[in-house]
Amino acid sequence: MHIGSRLKRLREEKNLSQKSISAGIVSTSHYSNIESGRFEPSSEVLFLLAERLNVPSSYLHRIHEENFKLQKLLMEYERLIAEEKGGIDSFLIKNDSNFLYIASLKQEIMYNVLKYLEHLKLGRISDAQKHYREVIACIPKGYIADANLSILEKYQYVTGLYFYYERKYAASIGHFKESLHLSTDELMSAKINYNLALAYYHESDYGCTLVYAKQALRLYMDMHCWKECGDCYNLVAALYIDLHELNEAEKYINKGFSILAEEVTNTYGNLYHNLAVIHNVKKEYVQALEMVNRSLEVKKAIRSSNQFSSKKLKIDMLFELKDFETLQICLRQLREEVSNELEEAHLLRIEANMYFSMREYEQYERHMIRCIDLFLENEDWMSLKDVSREFSAYYADQKKYKSAYTYQEYSTRSYRHMMKELKGGEKI
Repeated sequence: MHIGSRLKRLREEKNLSQKSISAGIVSTSHYSNIESGRFEPSSEVLFLLAERLNVPSSYLHRIHEENFKLQKLLMEYERLIAEEKGGIDSFLIKNDSNFLYIASLKQEIMYNVLKYLEHLKLGRISDAQKHYREVIACIPKGYIADANLSILEKYQYVTGLYFYYERKYAASIGHFKESLHLSTDELMSAKINYNLALAYYHESDYGCTLVYAKQALRLYMDMHCWKECGDCYNLVAALYIDLHELNEAEKYINKGFSILAEEVTNTYGNLYHNLAVIHNVKKEYVQALEMVNRSLEVKKAIRSSNQFSSKKLKIDMLFELKDFETLQICLRQLREEVSNELEEAHLLRIEANMYFSMREYEQYERHMIRCIDLFLENEDWMSLKDVSREFSAYYADQKKYKSAYTYQEYSTRSYRHMMKELKGGEKI
């Protein structure tokens, strides 16, 4: 590790050229060699550069010296992120000045990794992704390679999370596996196994999903982490729903309910959601509506950010029950809550189906085309495959075979992408 990368980052943050920052201190060429790591600057040069950059001199002088007090704060920060009790905001307000200029390169990496996890813990996914792109992704690879195993493990883990939320599941799987290989902590290993199961689930590799979900479940069971066990049961249930093995799925949902002590948790809400899906697939719409309403009650009580899928499911049920008055109200409410393009795409599909039932085919086509465009732009291959196949069949019924062929190609293209990304796994 060398000081050059930190100097470059500070200089660019202040919109300074190499010539302006080095003027009167060293030659521009000499400064360029400092940034590239070819020259080691003297203490006097570092002091003058710190003064020009308006940062503490220790921020440039003590890059290899770990601060014991700061290390204790980082450990406390990590503990607060891991716990359910909260207290992160008050901790950061109290200790904000300690994290402003972290001299140790290793401790600065750890802080930025924990900052990413903090954003996720508080439901600020877009902030977390921005922090990764603007800060963590800019950390020189040499810094990471020279860090200790604990930092390297967490770096690989948050990189896996970053790619997961970018829906680049194959990349996330690679980083999660690297993190799992480095992990010596049982709880961390359980988290990584669970996230691997989630990533494989999105890749439609159900064999690997089951392997990693059961490994995570075993670890969580050993530690008596019952909420997390409920999450594992719910994921396996979702897998069996996709395989149309509904009795097996319901068995795992009931296991999830039986293991949870507290009813008002996000896990409880998700279990109710999947139970509603099962009733919906069985065309038991009244029972399904009851379960999805319970799911929404729980999610609202805990102010969950994950309510869109349950609200969408409720609208699907209202459509089947032909309760168009309530459906219209729910649609208007849901449109006000759309927060990203994928949610917009799913909503457009619902509205398209409504127009189709009303025989307003021009509106149906308009909504389907926009919906497909959004799924394509966001590389949601599973949704694109299904909706394109449906739209192709519609055009074939209309004897518009050129359009039917176009959208069948979209469906085939989506399937190829899914197969290309799919990894091998154990047969279920």
